[in-house]
Amino acid sequence: MRRKRRNQVRAFSLFGIVLMVLSLITPVMATAESLSGTSVSLNGSSKASVSATKVSERLVSDFKDNEKVTFIVKFKEKADVEKAASKAKANAKKASLSAFNAEIAQRSAVISELKATATESQKNVMKFLEQEVSKGNAENVRPYHIVNGIAVTATKEVAEKIANFPEVEKILKDETRHLFEVTVDEKAQPTEAEIANVEWNVERVGAPQVWNMGIDGSGIVVASLDSGVQWDHPALQEKYRGYNAATGEVDHTYSFFDAIDGVTEPYDDHGHGTHVTGTMVGSEPDGSNQIGVAPGAKFISARIFDASGSGTDAPILAAGEWMLAPGGDVSMAPDVINNSWGGGSGLDEWYRDVVIAWRAAGIFPEFSAGNTDLFNPGGPGSIAVPANYPESFATGATDINNNLASFSLEGPSPYGEIKPEISAPGVNIRSSVPGGAYEGGWNGTSMAGPAVSAVVALLLQANSSLSVDDIEQILTDTAIPLTNSEYPESPNNGFGHGLVNAYDAVSSVMNGLGTIEGQVTMDGEDTEDPVLEHSGPSETFAGMDLDLSANVSDNVGIVSVELSYQNNDGEWQTVEATQSSGDHASGEFVATIPGEEIEVGTLNYKFTVTDFGNNPVESDVFSIAVNAGITTGYFQDFETTPAGWSAFGNGEWEWGEPVSGPGEAYSGAKVYGTDLDDTYESGADSTLMLPPVDLPEGSAYLQFQQWHNLEMYDSGTAYDFGYVVISTDGENWTELVEYSGDTDGWESAEVDLSEYSGQRVYLGFKYTSDGSVVREGWYIDDVALSETSLGLAKDKGSEITQENNLKADESAKKVELNKAADSVAKEEDTVVEKATPMSLPLAAQVSVLESGRSVMTNPADGSYSMTHPAGEFTVVAETYGFRSEQQTISLDPDATVTANFNLEELPKATVSGTITSQKSGNPIEGATVLLVEDANVQPVMTDENGNYSITAYEGTYTLKVIARDYHGQELEVTFDSDKELNIELEPYFTYPGGEIGYDDGTAENARAFYDAGNGWAVKMSLPEGQESALVTDGVFQFHGTDWPTPGGTNFAVEVWDASGEDGLPGEKLAGPIDAEAIRSLDEWTVVDLREHNIQVNGDFYMVYIQTDPNPNTPGLATDESSANAGRSYQLVGGAWSEAPADEGNYMIRARIAYEVEAPVITSPADNLYTNEANVTVEGNASPTTTVTLSNNGEEVGSVEVGEDGTFSFDTELTEGENVFTAASIVNGEEAGVSEAVTVNLDTNAPELTIDNPADGDETNRETVTVEGTVDDENLDFVKVNGQAATVDEDGNYSKRILLDEGENTIEVVAQDLAGNTSTESVTITADYTLPEITNLTPTEDHYLEAGESVKIEFDSEADLRATYVIHMPLTNLGGAMATFSNPTELPMMETSDGHYVGYWTATSNVMAEGAVIEVIVKDDFGNEARQQAEGKLFINTGEGDNGSNSQVQGKLKGNWKN
Repeated sequence: MRRKRRNQVRAFSLFGIVLMVLSLITPVMATAESLSGTSVSLNGSSKASVSATKVSERLVSDFKDNEKVTFIVKFKEKADVEKAASKAKANAKKASLSAFNAEIAQRSAVISELKATATESQKNVMKFLEQEVSKGNAENVRPYHIVNGIAVTATKEVAEKIANFPEVEKILKDETRHLFEVTVDEKAQPTEAEIANVEWNVERVGAPQVWNMGIDGSGIVVASLDSGVQWDHPALQEKYRGYNAATGEVDHTYSFFDAIDGVTEPYDDHGHGTHVTGTMVGSEPDGSNQIGVAPGAKFISARIFDASGSGTDAPILAAGEWMLAPGGDVSMAPDVINNSWGGGSGLDEWYRDVVIAWRAAGIFPEFSAGNTDLFNPGGPGSIAVPANYPESFATGATDINNNLASFSLEGPSPYGEIKPEISAPGVNIRSSVPGGAYEGGWNGTSMAGPAVSAVVALLLQANSSLSVDDIEQILTDTAIPLTNSEYPESPNNGFGHGLVNAYDAVSSVMNGLGTIEGQVTMDGEDTEDPVLEHSGPSETFAGMDLDLSANVSDNVGIVSVELSYQNNDGEWQTVEATQSSGDHASGEFVATIPGEEIEVGTLNYKFTVTDFGNNPVESDVFSIAVNAGITTGYFQDFETTPAGWSAFGNGEWEWGEPVSGPGEAYSGAKVYGTDLDDTYESGADSTLMLPPVDLPEGSAYLQFQQWHNLEMYDSGTAYDFGYVVISTDGENWTELVEYSGDTDGWESAEVDLSEYSGQRVYLGFKYTSDGSVVREGWYIDDVALSETSLGLAKDKGSEITQENNLKADESAKKVELNKAADSVAKEEDTVVEKATPMSLPLAAQVSVLESGRSVMTNPADGSYSMTHPAGEFTVVAETYGFRSEQQTISLDPDATVTANFNLEELPKATVSGTITSQKSGNPIEGATVLLVEDANVQPVMTDENGNYSITAYEGTYTLKVIARDYHGQELEVTFDSDKELNIELEPYFTYPGGEIGYDDGTAENARAFYDAGNGWAVKMSLPEGQESALVTDGVFQFHGTDWPTPGGTNFAVEVWDASGEDGLPGEKLAGPIDAEAIRSLDEWTVVDLREHNIQVNGDFYMVYIQTDPNPNTPGLATDESSANAGRSYQLVGGAWSEAPADEGNYMIRARIAYEVEAPVITSPADNLYTNEANVTVEGNASPTTTVTLSNNGEEVGSVEVGEDGTFSFDTELTEGENVFTAASIVNGEEAGVSEAVTVNLDTNAPELTIDNPADGDETNRETVTVEGTVDDENLDFVKVNGQAATVDEDGNYSKRILLDEGENTIEVVAQDLAGNTSTESVTITADYTLPEITNLTPTEDHYLEAGESVKIEFDSEADLRATYVIHMPLTNLGGAMATFSNPTELPMMETSDGHYVGYWTATSNVMAEGAVIEVIVKDDFGNEARQQAEGKLFINTGEGDNGSNSQVQGKLKGNWKN
């Protein structure tokens, strides 16, 4: 019998190594830059380039052999988790939150930011994938938020379509990753430590001294991403967070995650994870096997690697995400995560976002530096990914002499940083391994890293307020510097800052310590009885242990489950049932009745359950038949439950219908197999037991049908085996037959049991496997015991007989069956006082406000204990969902203070409402509503009516709303009662601005660079009148598939502004954006750029970047027949220049969009008055939008806006005011509303009167003031003979106008603003010309004596009234003469038409010298003319001779009249 040794390499095959290395070097090769700098054209010219791909070549290669392949879609947008964490910490400080709540707020903010970013950027691809899943083209869609990505199994066509989404950065193969190569030297001699029971590596880092300070990691949770863990290993069980040592309860929900197979209970089918975990926390309860650095810490685990040490990206990402909120609870996140795995060296940032998120959430990310292997011989710069990330804390390995381990990879990192940061022992390390065992001789940085992770736990117990940055600083500051000939100075790229120093690190944060301890509980009342369900077996067998299980549940919690049975003496005995699954309130419990207590006949038993309220429930008494052992004549075909069959050990036997392996039973439908639907486990050692067998005297044979495929090679070397084993006492076992290799279908097998005739024996089918390759396994059917042999050939199995084996070494016949944990003696549990029904234990965090230090309680009994510097402090207890409570304590050095807390559960409140569009008020379906500060509250989505409802514990939160095509919104909301909160989101709208291009649409040539990375561009100018735009699409014409050959479709798009010298490209605005070319001259390639929100102001460049070397690239078409537009440019070697004119116009175009603006009504003008009932409303609006017109708030019409951006409505007015508004509608939403335009319809003419002058009036004035009244609310003007009149507020108007001689018609017109007019008129006659006096006599002076007369005459118009006056002169006192005007007018007579005559006679009482004659005439209009005669009168002066004066006439008698 040959066995494969494992003293060299664990978990690796050469094939696996090759795959890993290829996966690591491929990205490096893909980014290598070529310097050739030339290009080629279809018709013969030349150019330049650098590279980026979208769909990885390795993924494309996988599609050649598989219809569907699992791949990772990576999105471009990244969450700003550091900003979110910083903001949360600031808010927590401002709100004076405790350390616990501050940590929850920080981690919740990080998760909320991750989820919000992922939800927003993944929505389009998720919608597409949902459609493809329904079509059968995709499956297993798994979105992530810790990295912005989606894992999916789909066809090549689906992958190619996803690549066209602009938000997608890359599509990557779901690469296989591996645990670091760990060598196990089985010949290595144990290294003794100075302290008993403590491993040398634990002692070397100074952990025991820290334990003596009262610091052992209590209250801190460490985690590992590894191959899983044997949680119930003696050194680990009590350290497992999911295990309640007080009650024996186990809850894996928050403590284990199997990212590969989804198994709920922790296991490790490789061994690496169990070894690593032991180094962090391992020790047995009795103080032996102190293999762990922080034995007081609790651990959780995620399984990301299978039995071969391999795992793919998808589960590794899932596990990294799970660690942020284990089981969906952010408060359960660990404090430090150990990562003893990685890949190759160089740049590969596939996991960097995970590490960044951990740090932002306050989780310390420890990574092992990595080990040398076939493809990474080590040396400078060899440190592995992810340890080489700036955000990772990397650990190198040292040996017993503090020398750098030969396999430890070295820095610097590709980011120019010293790596690793620190070192720890990693050579010949002893720790726990699966099977409850321990193993030394393990070598690797995988063994060093967990020591550092554990030191972090010690630090955090001493001061839980330390940040990740603080811890890094303390670890590096307190490390013991190490150097060698290669690295003579410290820090260096071999040892980092030196050997981790737990004692100095912890001492740096501690001084004068005491202990604070106590218990945290909650009120509880348990009046409900527990519920027990049990279905017993119908039979069992005497002498065989009987396992009996029951499902038990309780509304509060289960204290104990007991099984009572009647022993052989008829007395009732009781055994405690242990919980095999579930939690404190519900689960399966199993109890075992020892076989020696079971005899043939009837077995009676019952269960008793006690809950927290001490409410006991006792089941009915169950009775089952007890048979003697099976014997010859027994036959089992497994079609019904096989009574008495059982399995145990490390591995799995399953009963049921086979899916893998043979695919069907030998007979019937059911079989027993090592795994019915998969390969068996690696590292297995499992036995399927028959019921006890009572063999008769004489011959007896075990006969069965078998099918097996076990690892064996053509050379005959086998590594996995099946055995038939036998025992006479159930303790010592003998292998009877060994099976290996594979069978040709089902075959019969037989084992001779005659040697054991007359005895009771125990038979089993045992299989073992090594730690690597696995096959389909071993299947058993139709088992029989017979007295007659089948006479089978001896080659059906290798019979182990005394002749060929036992004579040489009797001990070789004896084997020990692996019963896993069942074979480990368990120490008595420490008795912990159980909480009373009114005081139930709580898992909570207890913090000291002044220092920020904190510790978690033991959820089993609510107890806690922490070391703390002495002083006066405020201690607060808090846990998610409960109101915190605080006490003031006084702690003396080396003293203990007790502080117990009873916490009150917080009330919950529900905020609900409707999410609607701010513009239209329409409900928004599919909006996501989440609470930033509490990631435990699952985000909710609005229904088709926009309704949402979200429930949280009372408090103030930031409620965040995200919806497609809307601006997101954040609101501060206090959850203190159920309330309604309706939220409006602002939509954003654009409209197409058309396509800009300068080619003629016909390609005469095509071009391609020889190498990737260079590019071509076309300078774009916005249409006249447009100053800014949004670039929505890049449009490219590519040549057909005939050139280049074979060609390719990958390229990238960039957009640059024109701010460079002389208008060259200056600043890159966007890109590179991966795109897929359509290689056809009949179809343009349109690259959607809307997701990138590329805003341009003025000229810009649309850029084509070649991402693959020629000939594996598309050919960009060129237009060489039309005039060169002078807009083509080239990017060669990173420098921009204008393209040669003979290359024509590159066929690159851009599509743009403009922001939808509010419409503008251009006609009619605002405040227009009209008397026309029909009006045309015209205006400008964004093209392609819909414009609706409203009059006085009521819609009167809608119209589609054409490319010219104008609209027009013919509408009817209502009497009075008409207020028009125009609204732009996009996708049913109101995008903008115009300024209001008011149009007044007035069909009534003004009321008008003329009060002065009256019709027919006459006047001698040249002007007249026209007056009257007017009445109209919308009066525009009143005009008199075309001249505007003045109108006062009472409607009185007046206007003075000039009159013409003769008849004057006065017309008054009143007009309102609507153009309605009223007209009134009067006629008046005007004569303002004075009569003309001619031929006035006397012309000479006359001397008159009393009684003498003078004739006065003149000519003028006819029919005048004529008079005259004599102006007598007066003599003043000085004797001077003065003229005296006689006011008496004397009439004259018109003797003929127009001839007037008058006479004046002197009297004796008048004397005058030079009296003046003045004649006066007036016409009918009152025009008066005066004229003085030239001749004057000398009266009674005694002078002169009037004889010559014909006008002087003697004395006249009588009066003259005219």
